[in-house]
Amino acid sequence: MDDAFPPDRDHPETPLLLAADEPPPATRINAAGACPLVLVCDHASNRVPRSLGDMGLTADHFERHIAYDIGAEALTRNLSKMLDSPAVLAGYSRLVVDLNRPPGHPDGMPAVSDETAVPANQNLGPAEITARLDALFDPYHNLVRRTMSEVWARARPPAIFSVHSFTPKMGGSHRPWDVGVLWNRDPRIARPLIAALHDAGLDVGDNLPYSGRDLAYTLNVHGAASGLANCVIEINQEQVADDAGIARWSDLLGRVLANMVVDDDLFRTEMY
Repeated sequence: MDDAFPPDRDHPETPLLLAADEPPPATRINAAGACPLVLVCDHASNRVPRSLGDMGLTADHFERHIAYDIGAEALTRNLSKMLDSPAVLAGYSRLVVDLNRPPGHPDGMPAVSDETAVPANQNLGPAEITARLDALFDPYHNLVRRTMSEVWARARPPAIFSVHSFTPKMGGSHRPWDVGVLWNRDPRIARPLIAALHDAGLDVGDNLPYSGRDLAYTLNVHGAASGLANCVIEINQEQVADDAGIARWSDLLGRVLANMVVDDDLFRTEMY
């Protein structure tokens, strides 16, 4: 059974974003999983709180990469089961608040996303911004923090692995990679993962199409800041757009990560 966690209400003067009967801002699965590799999925959902309506967009916008990472939730759930790892999944769209950006970042509640204007994000006031952070951002990161600390308390230092997917075309530019591996200073997951994916015959972007040195809020806060091994995977969305693709990538990543988590070096603190 999934664990559902309600929004925080640290600022009762801000407008209520989520009604009591709406899905939670964050969900945890396999909380007692034996593997200390914690999985996170920042962009799992394209859901929008009822209070925001359609955000001024049409339904097809919410099927695009601007709203969520296609295939990432299903892949994360599969990996959690295959590895026996805890996982934390975001409950709402990155258009409402991007959980992988620091609070206040201009892309955190984007007025424009990949050349698409987002009417509900135009000229947001302080109370509206705080409401989104209270209702969605803080509960998600609190749950990631709680999960990391619980794994550490019952076993050993955890590692964190973030599952994303990327659009093969952004702003008119083609992105040819099958998969990207994003990392900053800590190579413990990234380097063997890149090598294994290369050996599988894939075109692997090393810090492409994004760089873990630029866009890694979740990993920096919950992993790198404590000396814990951390890494992001970005899979080309064309390859996880259907059940067959998700199954293929689940099998491949499950086998690769299962071979990696036997390395005790992944589960110790090391400041890079």
